[in-house]
Amino acid sequence: MDRRKFLAAGAAGIAASPVMLAAPAIAKGKAKHEWKLVTSLPKTLPGPGTSSMRWAERINQMSDGAINITVYGGGELVPPFGTQEAVENGTAQVYHGSGSWFAGRDLAHSFTSVAPFGALPDEMHAWTYYGGGQELINEFTNPRGLQVFLGGGTGVQTAGWFKKPVNSLADLQGLNFRITGFGAKVLSKIGMNAVSTPPGEIFPALQSGTLDGAEWVGPAFDMAFGLQKIASYMYTPSFSDNYGGIEYGINLKAWEALSDGERTIVETACEAEAARLIADSLHSNMAGYEKLKQVDGLTIGLLPEDVWDALRQASHEVMDEVMNSSDFVGKLATHYYDYVEKASSYKTIYDAPYAVERAKYFA
Repeated sequence: MDRRKFLAAGAAGIAASPVMLAAPAIAKGKAKHEWKLVTSLPKTLPGPGTSSMRWAERINQMSDGAINITVYGGGELVPPFGTQEAVENGTAQVYHGSGSWFAGRDLAHSFTSVAPFGALPDEMHAWTYYGGGQELINEFTNPRGLQVFLGGGTGVQTAGWFKKPVNSLADLQGLNFRITGFGAKVLSKIGMNAVSTPPGEIFPALQSGTLDGAEWVGPAFDMAFGLQKIASYMYTPSFSDNYGGIEYGINLKAWEALSDGERTIVETACEAEAARLIADSLHSNMAGYEKLKQVDGLTIGLLPEDVWDALRQASHEVMDEVMNSSDFVGKLATHYYDYVEKASSYKTIYDAPYAVERAKYFA
């Protein structure tokens, strides 16, 4: 199947974000800063895809055209997983994508997006904005010529789509499964073959049998990719895709060329989009989940307990290895997990009991 035709058809399969954005149209003659934004996603894909369009349009408007951003979808200007390098070498000024997709370049990238049993969206924002996370991100990315900001997340994601049922850990052995970031290392330890597949290639890989299973995002976005058409079993929740973060990485020279006011505009747009994408994702996934419950032949379930036991053990092993991979990664991981542990302790007596009692109210 032609990949572009599939993505166009898939994105039309569910309702898009509340406001569908046209390509930003700001007079070229007014711009002091002409930026190219390369995203790893189809820019018309509901949720994370259209997020980059909204971000660019808002900056164009707030700067009164001083910063003109042209968005290029995945594969239009550079390969989907080549966006970060394109910004580092000046081919583009901004990339938009998940840090976990760049983990092959450096493990530290994953912490802005996913980590086994890691931060939820509100916890991730608290750590970044108030807990010292942004300073650590700067320490990591600035020497590489990048200024990176969070751009939002999709929340706790689907654990995976499978063609066959998962009744125990034994059913996962030897399966070719699409996953990125730390999750790939964890699944490899429990006997699966982790495959890093670009988003636009997930459907055809599942369809052809190259993949036995895959994770993408959540109900609405998984439906947009048509995963329910070729996999009969969906399991939740993900152990590692808990923030599902997207980031904006800006070429440091382009960033430093902005005035103080222009930098404030860009940073404010990042914070606004971080909140907006999370709201968009929750709203869309709630509706998507209701639709998936009506799909004939689809089983929606939870992972078996022996799988969770294996995931916890393997995650501890992976994170021990990660923390010993370099001094900086060790510092970053320790700082991150110390914060997440405190958030978990707090939510154990607030959020978790409330969720149980609220469920009883609706029951």
